[in-house]
Amino acid sequence: MADALARAGDDASGRHAGRSALLERLDVLTAIPSFVWSVHDPAVAVADALGLSPAATRVTFPGGTVPQRALFDAARRIAAGELEVAAIVGAEAMKSRDLARRAGGRAAWHAQGDDVPAAEVVFEVAERAVDDDEQAAGLALPVHTYALFEHALRRSAGRSREEHATRLGAIAARMSSVAATNDASWLREPVEPSAVTTPTATNRMVSYPYTKLLTSNVIVDMGAALIVCSLGAARRAGVPDEQLVFPQRGAFAKEQWLVTTRQELSTSLAMRACVRALFGEVHPSAGELALLDLYSCFPSALQMGADALGLDLLGDERPPTVTGGMTFFGGPGNNYVTHSLATMVERLRRLPGARGLVTALGWYASTHAWGTYSTTPPEGGFAAHSVQADVDAAPLRAVDAAYEGVATVESYTVGHDRGAGPTRAIASLLTPAGARRVVASDDATTAAEIEAADPLGGALEVRAGSLRLH
Repeated sequence: MADALARAGDDASGRHAGRSALLERLDVLTAIPSFVWSVHDPAVAVADALGLSPAATRVTFPGGTVPQRALFDAARRIAAGELEVAAIVGAEAMKSRDLARRAGGRAAWHAQGDDVPAAEVVFEVAERAVDDDEQAAGLALPVHTYALFEHALRRSAGRSREEHATRLGAIAARMSSVAATNDASWLREPVEPSAVTTPTATNRMVSYPYTKLLTSNVIVDMGAALIVCSLGAARRAGVPDEQLVFPQRGAFAKEQWLVTTRQELSTSLAMRACVRALFGEVHPSAGELALLDLYSCFPSALQMGADALGLDLLGDERPPTVTGGMTFFGGPGNNYVTHSLATMVERLRRLPGARGLVTALGWYASTHAWGTYSTTPPEGGFAAHSVQADVDAAPLRAVDAAYEGVATVESYTVGHDRGAGPTRAIASLLTPAGARRVVASDDATTAAEIEAADPLGGALEVRAGSLRLH
């Protein structure tokens, strides 16, 4: 984290030695929380490591949207004259932790004394992301939930499992080709589409249809940092004009909160509301929006973002990512969007006047933040708006957690244990009355039968809380 922030200072000043004037006058330093390292105030630890004295330090609540929300907040406060210089920093070290465990020890992380007060937590989400019934069905594990979204997308498109697998492989291969050109990527070898969707010893099935190469790669060591400042502060610090990139507009919202109450599993109302707020009713063309980084923890998240934009993930000239995506570039926990923003800045500097879009997503496609950026200052200044009212106006799906009988398979997935094959079937069912019931079976035989039968759009029977083919 300290190294990333020091490099951000060097980059902003155009120098590669000495102290950046911007870092010397930080008003607020915000840290993104790590999966593996927990101290009272990680921003204070970073500041101490660099000999900095920010006026305030904060840590965000966990979630994939928080880097962009922190940037929106800094830009808003700068525009209001409340502060002049802010920085956002985060890092992940899951790879180092795993290597230490395999060696029979534990990583010797930087410690912090108990005399350091706990940091202020910002962007906290009060609601539980899953309720008790969702937890019991296995939806607390993101790979299961996003796999349910995936089959819902397939059903809405009317594709066979073979057609959909071919499409997933082609999308992933396109992402990997971008990662191969990015020196910061964790995986830099392009992959063939069939290699992505074919289960092997090194690419095991995780939750059908997701193999390992269709999931976010969290076992990485990666860090990134951003500096956000007023134009006046940049001028006084001697930041070269060619280094300046301006936040343009932002939009954010929560999805219909619980997955089981969402009207449709294949569509994000919040994403669509963000698109309308940023671009109006007409989808932006390549001339209007040259660069994209769509959040890609799982293919279903990427596809929902593309659908909201009216983007053809395989036919559009614009790749859906500037980094290479969270499988091939890397998915460093809560901090990926700090990387995608930093990469977008680098790319926009090579395309003066062009505009780029960065999307962020948290939890179970539950929170969303979309932002546009350019080397050209925004007309009327930066603004970020909540589009929550658009989401809240839509009706919720009724839930019938006690339903028993035959129901239509809206979506399903089958979880695989490492080396043990199918172990848990999870189905999202629509009752004859149109209510939803999500139910799981931990019978391995049933799980294997459901995966083999591919009952999407067909029927399953629920009896005594168990699933069986109908």
